[in-house]
Amino acid sequence: MALPKYFKPILWFADFNKINLNKDKDLILYQVLEKGRMEHLKYLQKKLGNKAIYDFAKKNNHKFTRKSILAFVKLMYS
Repeated sequence: MALPKYFKPILWFADFNKINLNKDKDLILYQVLEKGRMEHLKYLQKKLGNKAIYDFAKKNNHKFTRKSILAFVKLMYS
């Protein structure tokens, strides 16, 4: 599943035309949680659901540069 064009700035390092939500879900979730805006999160919430966002953040908490990310995700998506 292709992403909306407004995802391109946070995925600047990848070939945007080849990014796919189904196969690149972890990469997209990581970049959105690190660099994204609410419009990115709302799109992923609609496509993946709250549980997928929460589970990803909980599993990958040690990788985030800001420790507040997990607290934010818990508040918004658990």
